[in-house]
Amino acid sequence: MSAWSDGYNADIAYTHGAYRELTPGYLSYVCLLNGVRPPRTDRPFRYCELGCGQGMTLNILAATHPQGRFTGIDFNPLHVAGARRMAEEAGLANVAFHERSFQEVAAGALPAAEAGEGFDFIVLHGVYSWVSPENRRAVVDILEKTLKPGGLVFVSYNAMPGWAPLLPLQKLMLAHAAANPARSDRQFDAALGFVNRLNEAGAGYFAANPTVGQHLATMAGQDRRYLTHEYLNTHWEPLGHAQVAQDMARAKLGYACSANIPHNFDELSVRPELRTILAEIADPTLVETVRDFAMNQVFRRDIFVRGPDRLSAAETAAELRRLRFTLMVPREKAGLAVPVPLGELRHDPGLGLPILDALAAGTPGLGEIAALPDMARHDFGTISRFVALLVSANHAHPLADSSEEAREAAGRLNRAIAGRMLVDESLFFLASPVVGLGVGADSLERLVLAGLLGGQPVDVQGLAGFVTDALRALGRAIFAEDGAPISDPEAMRPLVAAKLADFLPQKLPVWQRLGLL
Repeated sequence: MSAWSDGYNADIAYTHGAYRELTPGYLSYVCLLNGVRPPRTDRPFRYCELGCGQGMTLNILAATHPQGRFTGIDFNPLHVAGARRMAEEAGLANVAFHERSFQEVAAGALPAAEAGEGFDFIVLHGVYSWVSPENRRAVVDILEKTLKPGGLVFVSYNAMPGWAPLLPLQKLMLAHAAANPARSDRQFDAALGFVNRLNEAGAGYFAANPTVGQHLATMAGQDRRYLTHEYLNTHWEPLGHAQVAQDMARAKLGYACSANIPHNFDELSVRPELRTILAEIADPTLVETVRDFAMNQVFRRDIFVRGPDRLSAAETAAELRRLRFTLMVPREKAGLAVPVPLGELRHDPGLGLPILDALAAGTPGLGEIAALPDMARHDFGTISRFVALLVSANHAHPLADSSEEAREAAGRLNRAIAGRMLVDESLFFLASPVVGLGVGADSLERLVLAGLLGGQPVDVQGLAGFVTDALRALGRAIFAEDGAPISDPEAMRPLVAAKLADFLPQKLPVWQRLGLL
């Protein structure tokens, strides 16, 4: 482990993820759902990501929000260099990346022009439970010094009590890696193999904690770049909400809500018998802690605000009514059944079908949806919650204020990403100026998008040839229905064409609706 990394895994780069929960539009929407006034984004605003990694989220946000000024902080020079390169290729002038540690930034190393009079948004995804206590204190110092009054902080972290059974597993894997020096992904594979041998040999820990065995099976198929950063960090420490809330209070931050929409509705996330107990608790921090025990919380997505301004019910409804929404998926993929922590919530067709039809036909405002004749027997709260759960399931999303400038910048960024997709299999997200966030694509869809963005016509046979050539260049096969890998181009092309003919009629309108093409 490098001395400068302070116990953090820094010898291989992290994934090129783009996270919806970090986007200003989503964070503002969730705040409004919970009656908290968010920072304004309809005018110039400032946004900072601490621990920005490869910068994919930040570059997408900069492209889709030209009215914002974006700052990325990461101590890994490999991350910062790659993020800057992408921003330069896309011609993004409203984003800057800085190779700094949190402690350096807390001590004033960030250029004064970057923060201006302070940030409106500061976000950290996963970082807070991966770094040392000293670095967590530095993070809070940064929040205290640079967040505006009314500013919003998003912090996600590995949580207790859900991680409790897995704590010994991480410590064992870290110890095994320390005893077997190598590149961290190879250390991880060796440690995972060792742990699986213990499990198969009947070690008592696995017998007493059956969820650990299930977790090992899940890990087998996960990205090694994610897993090495998750498990091979010296200061990895799942945290309780009360501890994080206490830390944030030092920067005058109050807890607003969870960025995981269903977690704010006890009837969707907590068993009835436990809701009775929650209702007896007056202290809000203890309520969150007990709710985490009720749900066996593994990962929290917390939103804090510096001086939370609680809106009245009438103000909240008025703000929500103004928001416009669109579908993120083909109409036939958006259904009445929505996953929630307690299982699957099935909605009344009389409520859900007219809303889905309206979203498929245009970009209605929530007020317009509520005014539909079919909605006359449903109250606004019920209508709003159904739309919120569609957003939670990634079936819908509020519109961004997408200007022509945003569309042009997103187009430049998407063309730059598309060019890299043909040589880099870790890229799966493109920028949508319509909703102001990154839209993911699977391993085949991403190559189709790369072709279309590179000028390929919308023609199944032509695209099939392009995708086949791309797969061959990447050394990849395509799988037949029986699971057999096929790498011969003459055999691959008709299979690729059949897959494209199946999904392209559904996907193409969605990509066009979201402004990817």
